Amino acid sequence: MSTDPTAEPPRPDVRTAFERATAVVATADGRYVGDVDDDWSAPTGPNGGYLAAIAVRALVARMAGEGSWRLRSLTCHYLRRARNGPIELRVDVIRAGRRTASARLTGIQEGRETIAVLAAFTAPGLAEAAAWGPSMPDVAPPPDPDAEPVEAAAYRRRSGRWIAPFPQMPPIVQRVRVAPQLGGVPFAGRPPEPGAAVETGGWIALAEPQRIDVAALVFFTDIWWPPAFDALSAPAVAPTIELTVHVRCDVPDAGLPHGPVLGHYRSPAAVGGLVDEDASVFLPDGTLAVQSRQISLLAPVG
Repeated sequence: MSTDPTAEPPRPDVRTAFERATAVVATADGRYVGDVDDDWSAPTGPNGGYLAAIAVRALVARMAGEGSWRLRSLTCHYLRRARNGPIELRVDVIRAGRRTASARLTGIQEGRETIAVLAAFTAPGLAEAAAWGPSMPDVAPPPDPDAEPVEAAAYRRRSGRWIAPFPQMPPIVQRVRVAPQLGGVPFAGRPPEPGAAVETGGWIALAEPQRIDVAALVFFTDIWWPPAFDALSAPAVAPTIELTVHVRCDVPDAGLPHGPVLGHYRSPAAVGGLVDEDASVFLPDGTLAVQSRQISLLAPVG
């Protein structure tokens, strides 16, 4: 099989748009090729969570040859804007011990490093000395997966409906269903009280039914509009510089049952043209599935 990163990557037989858009194919030991798809772009280019999901596919595939491992932590540095088209993914196992393992991934497009990733894995079934975690926010139940979306002006949080995307939204929004439950709307000009964080979030589901695997959970941490946008009164952009994700639940290889998840997104600080964002994603039964923290530019448009 060719290892030319500019070649059109072969497509495995997968079912959904998300699976196709994040699929990777092995070209050599620890080497993979994926395809960055513009249909999963935010205003400034391919979404950071989407690129992280592609990286997850390659990392999980590589670690499958090292035994039974569960992805627990992922730190992505976005070195330059990714482009539509093939991406070469080089994965190296740094160390695989008895309980933990670490791997490094470099994503390359047109001969230049685009994304750098460090990942931590653990063996399943680790002994627990103690356990605790945050509670899921008190919100309305999720809409039925087949519920018809309504226009934004007619949307109500307890209506049991999804909100319909409109043409001004970036392409990635067409790939998911959202039902806002927390915070306000972007560019509403509602800065937080002193010492408080800006918050937003709601129910999220991929547009096509599929089981929720670890790549989908990583993707959900970065799918919502930045909470900082609620505080602004004029459009801005917030491209991610670094994203760290912690997988908090045990995700079997076959994934979790299809269904919506609740995303809760908070920005505690915006300083010097940079904004941070914390995310917690919950399963419908209240299980904490994944958490993340990222830092992004926060710049006016133009």
